Amino acid sequence: MGTERNGTERNGTERNGTERNSLFIFDFLQIFSIPKSTITKLKNNTSNTNKALNPEFGEVAFIRQIYFKPIFDNANLFNELENLKNADIITTHKIRFIFITDFINIEAYDIKAQEQLSIPFAELYQNYDFFLPIAGFEKAILTAENPADTKAAYQMGKLFDAIKNNNELDQHTLNIFLTRLLFCFFAEDTNIFEKQSFTALIKNHTDEQGSQLSELLNDCFHILNLDENDTKRQTYPAFLQRLPYVNGGLFAEQYQIPEFNAKSRRLLLNCAQLDWSEINPDIFGSMFQSVIDPKQRAELGQHYTSVKNIMKVIKPLFLEPLYQELDKLKVLVQSPERDKKLTALLQRISDIKIFDPACGSGNFLIIAYKELRKLEIEIMKNFSQTKSMFSGIHLDHFYGLEIDDFACETARLSLYLAEHQMHQQMADELGIRAPTLPLKNIKSIKCCNSLREDWEAFCPRKDRESDEVYIIGNPPFGGTRNRAIEQSKDMETIFNGLANFRSLDYVTSWFAKSAKYITSSRSESALVATNSICQGEQVPILWNYILDKGVNIKFAYQTFPWGNNARDEAAVHTIIISLSSKEITEKRLFKLTNKVWIEEKVENISPYLFSGKNTILSNRSYPICNVSEICLANVPRDDGNLFLSEQEINELLSVDSEAKKWIKQVVGGDEFLNNKLRYCLWLYGFELSDLNNNEFIRVKLDAVKSFRAASSRASTARQASTPHLFSEIRQPENGNYILIPSPSSERRKYIPMGFLNSDVIAINSFMIPNATLYEFGILTSKIHNDFMRIVAGRLESRYRYSAKVIYNNFPFPDVTEKQKAEISKLSQEILLVREDYPDKNLAYLYDPDTMPEPLKQAHQTLDKAVEKLYRDKPFKDSSERVEFLFERYEQLVKNLQKGTKK
Repeated sequence: MGTERNGTERNGTERNGTERNSLFIFDFLQIFSIPKSTITKLKNNTSNTNKALNPEFGEVAFIRQIYFKPIFDNANLFNELENLKNADIITTHKIRFIFITDFINIEAYDIKAQEQLSIPFAELYQNYDFFLPIAGFEKAILTAENPADTKAAYQMGKLFDAIKNNNELDQHTLNIFLTRLLFCFFAEDTNIFEKQSFTALIKNHTDEQGSQLSELLNDCFHILNLDENDTKRQTYPAFLQRLPYVNGGLFAEQYQIPEFNAKSRRLLLNCAQLDWSEINPDIFGSMFQSVIDPKQRAELGQHYTSVKNIMKVIKPLFLEPLYQELDKLKVLVQSPERDKKLTALLQRISDIKIFDPACGSGNFLIIAYKELRKLEIEIMKNFSQTKSMFSGIHLDHFYGLEIDDFACETARLSLYLAEHQMHQQMADELGIRAPTLPLKNIKSIKCCNSLREDWEAFCPRKDRESDEVYIIGNPPFGGTRNRAIEQSKDMETIFNGLANFRSLDYVTSWFAKSAKYITSSRSESALVATNSICQGEQVPILWNYILDKGVNIKFAYQTFPWGNNARDEAAVHTIIISLSSKEITEKRLFKLTNKVWIEEKVENISPYLFSGKNTILSNRSYPICNVSEICLANVPRDDGNLFLSEQEINELLSVDSEAKKWIKQVVGGDEFLNNKLRYCLWLYGFELSDLNNNEFIRVKLDAVKSFRAASSRASTARQASTPHLFSEIRQPENGNYILIPSPSSERRKYIPMGFLNSDVIAINSFMIPNATLYEFGILTSKIHNDFMRIVAGRLESRYRYSAKVIYNNFPFPDVTEKQKAEISKLSQEILLVREDYPDKNLAYLYDPDTMPEPLKQAHQTLDKAVEKLYRDKPFKDSSERVEFLFERYEQLVKNLQKGTKK
């Protein structure tokens, strides 16, 4: 491709045009490892190998691979490409690629993938991957729900880039322009407009340089907003008057139309020629987000809530109950009475309101709308006599709040298109044809801050006790860190007066407002959230607030990975929780077991998402049982200056051999699990004045002093006066202690913990000073780990052990000294088995894939013995163990309260 011969220039501008044109394609094919013998046959047209129409003009047709056509006479590359696409020779010889070039620009087309490449010739080397199938490497086509979505995003993205590079328009104007274009593309492919009428206008009434396109589109958008009887229509040419009246506010406001050139006109036509009837309306929002963000184009779907995940929300919330009502009517004998009940069911679903208070581009609303329309069609099929009925389900019953302006525009557009699709389905199945145009203006989608909006005023109910409103969606998650100032103000408004609300995730704001909205009403909600809102310290803050409003969990999906069809799925662990204030005797708990969802019918769903009462653990400062106290390990807060590398230890000891007394081994979770050696200066019990005589130590302490003095925390700044000491010291002065690392991998069956001598300084973990083998046995048992998994907070997906929520609330069993001795013996066996693997660290020993069999057996023996301390009858599973522990916790709390009264 860039070969030089006899003083020629690179990139095809060498000795003379004829030779350059005749040799380029053969050099190009060599890049893709086409055998030289094959290329020679093509070059010489041996045995009619070159199937091109005009080989004498440099055209080359390589069967099943490529049709190359050089242009010499200023012909339009785009038109030449279009002509070749439809030529019989392409089909006859199963050509994969068409390649048209005048050696200034390139127009290429992949027949199989239906992708087009429009680039300057000089950029060919950057786009070689477009032609990789020639070398036998098939391109991976990343799809969302179907390939058409990705192709559309790719082509629209290229158009967006070209327009933006040549126009200085604000983002909102560009967004409006793109949504209007998309509607026109969709309309002409789905018979809202005459077939290909919009594309024909562009092809036939604008020049190839694109100079007339802006004016034409401006006229198109104006006339699409004019009623059929409006006299202004008569002022436009007849070819424009054929465009129908759209209404719905889609073309109501006037916005500047971008200017076009030859390239952007070609790209627009490329987009128009896609089959937009195959595009899913529920993915338009994500598709357009990928258009305006080039980084997202290759991962369309990653930012898209898939239909299967939306169905997890809406099926148990309202779809399944409605279908059950229909099933009851189906078995009745056909009669006027049966038809009357079917009519009542139709009226019921037409009265339902669906409300997504963080609707984004409308995915949840679109799927809910389409599913209700499908149900409506199914009901209509069951009347004893065929009736001519139009749909009673209207878009103005689908409410959405969204803070992003573009997402709101896309949600409205997507609902229009979904409505048209369902009109077509009703026509196909029942012969009932409803007009799509003119569109009705959707006022139920509003751009605003959902958390500052009055939901009752926005989605009103005439009668709280009878009106059916279902709140659904996937609100922004947002943890406690890096929260925007405005988001904190939002939460302050929602949780006014609630203590510790700042410890809650941002998503809890939507749960709180939903609970308020549905209180004492027929309305219900089902929202997606991160699993952290049902774990750890968030539970008592949030769920006491919700339960106090007389609201309970109707159904819930336990933790599952929130994935899409993108190649790199987002690693977010989510839950789905439905809230209701109605009396529900049977609730539904969904569990993901071996990648299969299992449904369990239960009396009640705990805020921790297991079958049990609404018992909520408090943040307890001391253990609820008579056991050793736990504490957080030591905290240095020293900017690393009290820690020593091996080189620093050698340097210190070389000048002061007595300094050995100041050096201690230090262990945090990482060091403990992975057998890493680390050391620190432990100067507790020494006078600062004595330490300053050592230059090495003094430099270290000066650095600590400066770091602490600069802190914005008053307590840390005060500790600048004692730079030789850790900021927080809890180290036991003698004996052993149990170290519990936090966090710990969610893959482990047991949190690895163990005994350390008081000479080893603990950090970044928890310590239980003076703990016994008995306590170690209970804490390392399956039953304690089951409890931990339910109530622990998370750091990413890892379990985060805590003192106040887990250890201090854990209901230890009532035991005799003999039973304690038995558990201690089994605990000692676990420690001895560990010692049989001196070359293996705890991370290896407790990895479920590498855990040695003897260690597994030792733990299993201990597990059985610990369970028997609670009751003789074995527990059937972890859910039953946790439910039992919570009942015991309740009893312990009652006992404490009685003791307090005494």
